[in-house]
Amino acid sequence: MSRKQKIYRVLDIALPALTVAAAISVYAIVGKIVGIEMLVPSIKSTFEELFCLLANRAFYRALTNTLARSLTAYLLSAVSAVVFAALTKLFRPVKSALSPVIALIRVMPTMSVILLALIWFDSYQSPVLVAYCVTFPMLYTCICDALDGVDKDLIEMSRAFCVDKKTQICKLWIPQMAPNIFTGMKSSVGLNLKLVIAAEVLAQTAESVGVNMQLAKLNLDTAELLAWTMVAVIIGGAAELAVSLISRKAVKGR
Repeated sequence: MSRKQKIYRVLDIALPALTVAAAISVYAIVGKIVGIEMLVPSIKSTFEELFCLLANRAFYRALTNTLARSLTAYLLSAVSAVVFAALTKLFRPVKSALSPVIALIRVMPTMSVILLALIWFDSYQSPVLVAYCVTFPMLYTCICDALDGVDKDLIEMSRAFCVDKKTQICKLWIPQMAPNIFTGMKSSVGLNLKLVIAAEVLAQTAESVGVNMQLAKLNLDTAELLAWTMVAVIIGGAAELAVSLISRKAVKGR
């Protein structure tokens, strides 16, 4: 590794850390200027609330329920996206038939989706529907683009040499599609969690992260609200990091 590459690697680690430190410093300064704990709670009180949450069994029930809804919505979105994207590749008319539906779901305001879900489903199911309606079009479009991006010359060559379908899928289609699909997954996995939490807030879903955020807001407990926010940020960041690590290993293994 050259000296220049080493410098860039150090900067890749140091600059994000400096940015976070600067943001925390600015927040602390603003808190000192405002001087009202209810509006801008100190970093110390926020972490104290976080540790109180971690010591409470109700916290883990709420977190587990929200993660279960998020995972359910994401898996449903991913499976549906794969199935419909494959159908559009096998039968071109399917893509034309689905295009207005996908366009409608994509441009529909998220708040409208949430409100309609609250009318049609109960408070436990509606967050799953909301996340699905936003995540599915993203993954579907991403997979369709990945399918269209596979090298057509390589496809023709594999057919000319009578390469069996299983080998074509494993050695040609999946390796070329993987980078685009993982990019779509990384951008959608965190959004999926945020949508579930937002729907839980409006649906007042019992024993969930969203309803606990709403209760903290109603009680004017800003420190607790920030503690729940930190939990959501950590979980969302961990999910994106996991997708990134899997993506790197998958791409290196090609």
